[in-house]
Amino acid sequence: MRIALIFIFFFWTIVSNAQTNTYLADLTALKTILQKTPSFKAQITGNKLAYYNTLYIRLASDTLSKPNSYIYFYNLSQLLFPLRDNHLGFYELPNYNDFKTKESIDRFTETKEFLNYPTSKINIDSLKTELLKKSTNSIEGIYYYDKFYSVGLFKSADKEYIGVVVDSDTKLWVKGQIAIHLYEYAPNLYKAIYGHPLYKSYILQTNEKYQNQSLINSYFYASYSQSIYSKQRQQMDYANLPKGSPKFELKNIHKDVQYLLIRTFQVDAATKEKSQQFYNSIQDSLKAPYVVLDLRNNEGGAEKEMKKFFLLLKKYVNHGRLYVLINNSTLSQAEIFTLALKKLANVITVGQTTKGMLTYGSNYGRRERLPSVRFEIYPTDMKGDEKFLQYEDYGITPDIVLRTDIDWIEQVIEVVQKN
Repeated sequence: MRIALIFIFFFWTIVSNAQTNTYLADLTALKTILQKTPSFKAQITGNKLAYYNTLYIRLASDTLSKPNSYIYFYNLSQLLFPLRDNHLGFYELPNYNDFKTKESIDRFTETKEFLNYPTSKINIDSLKTELLKKSTNSIEGIYYYDKFYSVGLFKSADKEYIGVVVDSDTKLWVKGQIAIHLYEYAPNLYKAIYGHPLYKSYILQTNEKYQNQSLINSYFYASYSQSIYSKQRQQMDYANLPKGSPKFELKNIHKDVQYLLIRTFQVDAATKEKSQQFYNSIQDSLKAPYVVLDLRNNEGGAEKEMKKFFLLLKKYVNHGRLYVLINNSTLSQAEIFTLALKKLANVITVGQTTKGMLTYGSNYGRRERLPSVRFEIYPTDMKGDEKFLQYEDYGITPDIVLRTDIDWIEQVIEVVQKN
């Protein structure tokens, strides 16, 4: 019996050491990658560098009994928290085979990984009762992820919030599981760690915001819904462009008002060709007294693509008034475009504050996996322009904020008529 106990102790010591070594390898690799980024070199200096090194030492000394748990990912994510660089991406890699069919999902829900998913022991009924009393201005409350499940978000510590599943119509989420962690770093600005709605893998969102009763950056790629976490179960989305909108368009929308849509400045071959053809077709077409430039959901891209449209509009505002329509999905080069236009005469911005993701960028779009092969980082490699850093995280606030319960094009036309 004594020999058996010694063997068990020896076995778990080996496992624990292996887990710790894997964690330390991931932590060190992540720090090394981040130190090479332009944002780290520009921002983490002096006292901030001393703090960062202390943070790394503290995280390295943390021994993890469950390397696959939330705390593993959270510890790694803390190395990104001090950086103001929202082009950086960090996430856990899921096993996509677990989610291909109903049968594979059923098998996944019986695994230890699923059964040991972080769970709160809070009383769900009591939580729902308390959260339903919260003001719509409060970030605390009940959030819906489309029709699939709902989450009760509550304050768990100073500047920290946890979102617990309170109702679910999908096998992938059960009551009590933790879907959201928020860490507030400025009023209504959060570092967020989400469990992907479909893959249950962890994702770091470095720039979450509470607006319009929603966590407006909680969009998940390759999920089974394009919804975000919102306190409103069903609502018309006037802030974003409708699905299937073209990348470029020019049309008349009202007497004396032209509508110009530019959704991208990307330079892949197909988009670049389409952009140039569109640009050529409109060079002599902006003749109305008013033009509404729609930059909603513009994903950014290359500076040279942006500049040709800037020069065209710079010429237009010598004789007409330009209304620039922006939203939270106006980002990167589109935000830089917006700032350049704001410097011109006869330009008014309308809509919603932009993403706040414009100082840095990535030329090559490379991704690096950490030694455990469980996590991946999307590092930036473009040197940032210091004058844009004031907008990183915070975004560009429009001159006129539009309501979210009325069609935005109708609102813009009303603004045009009043001015």
